[in-house]
Amino acid sequence: MIVTIIDRLTETNPQIMREWQGRLTPKNISIASVISLVGQLLVYLYYQNLLPVGAGFSRYCTANPPHNNDYDPYSGLKYCIQDLNGQWMIISRLWWLDIFTFLSITGIFALLVVGTYQLIADLSGEERRGTLNFIRLSPQPARTIFIGKIFGVPILLYLVCLLALPFHLGAGLLAGIPLSLILAFYAVLIASCAFFYHAALSFALATPWLGGFQPWLGSATVLIFVFYSSIFTLSGPNGRTPFDWLILFNPSFVLPYLVKSTFLPPDAVRYLGISQIFDLRWYGQSLWQSVIMGISLILLNFALCTYGLTRILQRRFHNPLATLISKPQSYWMMGYFSAISLGFVFQTLEPSYIFDNFVILSVFVAIFGLLILFALTPPRQTLQDWARYRHLQGKKGISLGKALIFGEKSPSTLAMAVNLAIAILFILPAIFIAPLHQYKLATAAGFLLAMNMILVYAAIAQLLMLASTNKRALLAATSIGILIIFPFLCFAVLRVNPSQSPLLWFFTFLPIAATKYATLPSFALAIFSQWLGLTLVGWQINRQLNRLGASATKALIPS
Repeated sequence: MIVTIIDRLTETNPQIMREWQGRLTPKNISIASVISLVGQLLVYLYYQNLLPVGAGFSRYCTANPPHNNDYDPYSGLKYCIQDLNGQWMIISRLWWLDIFTFLSITGIFALLVVGTYQLIADLSGEERRGTLNFIRLSPQPARTIFIGKIFGVPILLYLVCLLALPFHLGAGLLAGIPLSLILAFYAVLIASCAFFYHAALSFALATPWLGGFQPWLGSATVLIFVFYSSIFTLSGPNGRTPFDWLILFNPSFVLPYLVKSTFLPPDAVRYLGISQIFDLRWYGQSLWQSVIMGISLILLNFALCTYGLTRILQRRFHNPLATLISKPQSYWMMGYFSAISLGFVFQTLEPSYIFDNFVILSVFVAIFGLLILFALTPPRQTLQDWARYRHLQGKKGISLGKALIFGEKSPSTLAMAVNLAIAILFILPAIFIAPLHQYKLATAAGFLLAMNMILVYAAIAQLLMLASTNKRALLAATSIGILIIFPFLCFAVLRVNPSQSPLLWFFTFLPIAATKYATLPSFALAIFSQWLGLTLVGWQINRQLNRLGASATKALIPS
């Protein structure tokens, strides 16, 4: 039976077997099994050690303290007593819940961080060895190959987690969590793995110039995100900001549903309070109060984002010179991002809070715009070919504007302008509708200035991508990073506050921080200066494209 299943799996997806053959050796299986079983034993012994063994205090005791000085309200430890049979009276459900929560958080970290590292390291290693080109030549579709990677590369990690599954499931059931909710948590965890693993493979294909630094950078980013979002979920209420959307990408966000289902007193559990879910609002609606709707929305969010990443993988895998996304795809992505993130701004009606949320939203859109910029910018050779033969497109009835907005190989500057226009069309009307009161004009002006600065960064990046050096992508990314970070470092050293010199802040990554203190002439001067700089950079881009588009014969003929 097992042989038949393996044979059928080999026929449907040979890539899985290719990955398994090199990893599922008896030695590796033994090491993974020992790590999992010993880890489970250590967790059990650790929590067993927390149970009372003598007169004293414990988190799991049930009795009320006989005296006021026998209870510490800050630590939550209770005085321990024994029943008539000499057994300690403890809250066994709470003990099992702690084990379940610890195993859940540990599993999330292991699957997301370690799995991300393994996938990026494997794909970048195949790229360096040249074996990835042989895989590209195979008749298998890109989707089959990457499914094989996702199911095959972290197979030993999956084995560690599968061996811990009975202990985890048993702890959850003994804690009083319904089986349906535990299975829902597993579904969210699987969906999150699919999202992060697709993101890891996309990152590996998009940044081959990082070399061996790729897996460390990718896994470190995931580690930082999971660490801080887990702390946020475990300890505090939601911050009522657009950052709450990012928390939805951490599977631990659904754990409060499971804790609530145990009906243990919140004062006894002291973590994973349901308030951070119930207080979460999207366009003013408390959609996460219902367990079914809340988990369904989380799964839908993962599904849509993972689908976008699969399109990136399919596009880039068979053509390494293609941009990560097409221009029409970028417009859909910007529209989705703007609509979703805007909804988390309206979690309160306090004008100052809404203004702060729009500041955060402005940063979000700017960062996402930069990601789209690097996903849209073609390599130099592609731009050279487009510039050389663009006159032929006019004969085919394709106008220059249409080629710049929808074309696959054209420069990305005009497409970035369209993306930013989409964000403005979504967000600017919301600014005027929102109860911002005295912050309304400052918010609108700051958001427009931020979008202009992103367009300036886009033009500079496009110009740098036309350079003759082999490290064009690294040069563009480093230069934009310096343009973003350097002004803030200078302001910090010189102590330049937004209230003192708002005009200087208008030319940074965060102009909205200074618009409350600016006058209309300074705002007009900033807009004029931004568009003047954009015009000059655009003129230089066109000049470079004309030079690159000149034929080799024409370049040899003296003028």
